[in-house]
Amino acid sequence: MSDVLARAELRVVRVAPTLDVDDIRATHPEALFVDTDFLEIDPADAVSAMRAAAPRAFICAYTEGEGPRADRLRFAGANCVVSKRSGAREITAALRSALATAS
Repeated sequence: MSDVLARAELRVVRVAPTLDVDDIRATHPEALFVDTDFLEIDPADAVSAMRAAAPRAFICAYTEGEGPRADRLRFAGANCVVSKRSGAREITAALRSALATAS
């Protein structure tokens, strides 16, 4: 996944096994990429907490879910939702498009 993010001109600085809102708040990241299928809490709640901790950050949710689940993630504050069913090129294109829109 780091290669895919690099193609979208994003650099992975840190990988965390759990959601740490205090760390997000302290580090002021420009972007957050979250695999919502491995969170210990509801994915929409996690995205909402990330948005509250880093209001200006670009948040991308990576998930198996589509339709209503993806809509909930967007409503919670994700700038983009990328399906795990997408290939590397599709993910890169989606990230670039969302980043351009967010700028």
